[in-house]
Amino acid sequence: MENQQRPTLGLALSGSGNRTTFYVGFLEVLSEADIKVDYISACSGGSLVAAAYACGTLPELKKELLGLTKDSLGNYFTKGVSGGGLYSIDLLEEKIREFTKGQNFEEVRPLMGFVTTNIDTGEKVLLSMGDIARAARISCTLPGICEPVRWGGKTLVDGGILCMFPGYVLKQANMDISVGINMRGTEHIFTGGQMTAKKILNYLRKILFIDEIESLVGSLLIKFDDEDAIKNPNLFSVLGKSLDLAILANKNSSELEEECDFVIVPAIPRLKQSKFSPEKLQFFYESGRKCGQENLAKINELIKVKTLKQEKVKELSI
Repeated sequence: MENQQRPTLGLALSGSGNRTTFYVGFLEVLSEADIKVDYISACSGGSLVAAAYACGTLPELKKELLGLTKDSLGNYFTKGVSGGGLYSIDLLEEKIREFTKGQNFEEVRPLMGFVTTNIDTGEKVLLSMGDIARAARISCTLPGICEPVRWGGKTLVDGGILCMFPGYVLKQANMDISVGINMRGTEHIFTGGQMTAKKILNYLRKILFIDEIESLVGSLLIKFDDEDAIKNPNLFSVLGKSLDLAILANKNSSELEEECDFVIVPAIPRLKQSKFSPEKLQFFYESGRKCGQENLAKINELIKVKTLKQEKVKELSI
């Protein structure tokens, strides 16, 4: 971290689903107010916006996102070939790389950390070195829907399985001030109903000794119209593992909002897939700007108080 006289500021961006444009508006407001961010921890859609922000291409990403339709979004998804997911998002990664300019984490500021999950071990993996575009793609890899990614000897998917709100990362990064934005609708990427259904399937498999019951997990998340997908055992294995990990994480959750000095919980609705439209994306973008403006005073106050404390400590040490 470069030598600074001011306190360092970290942002934690939760998973946002299709409300990702909210973060674009929020970060725009911070930039306009000359508030410097030193570290961003993110998962899922928050990783995309963080990447563009750090690489200086937030205006270009804004234009791309606000112009998305259901059809144009679908252009980034192709049929999966390696197993473990219905779709490949290689094309999405290529698009993200346009906004990152092919840069690595080490080359940009603010510093960043994207939360992912190692599906083989059930461990959280923080990606903060190497190719930003590949890391952002992995952080958006919804298990079962998208193919897992092998990187660094690990099989990685969306970090939201274990943690939708990465406030704990800012604590590990030793930020002087930590601000979180929590837009999660659930504790993890799966709903309570989906996890309950998985528990029932686990119990039935245990008492009935039916290994094939794992394939029923697919009906919890995906409406299949592809016979090859239905017969793909690796896909159901990934779904099953992911749900089991989410159940365990929900039981032992320790990533509390108290990890941050200030947590913003925007009061905006989730967007149903059937209502996905440029107009809704514009609404979330404007909501992000409004939220940023409403919370500028609080963030500036945190910076002011921390600065005064640091100056006091410095005076006492002389």
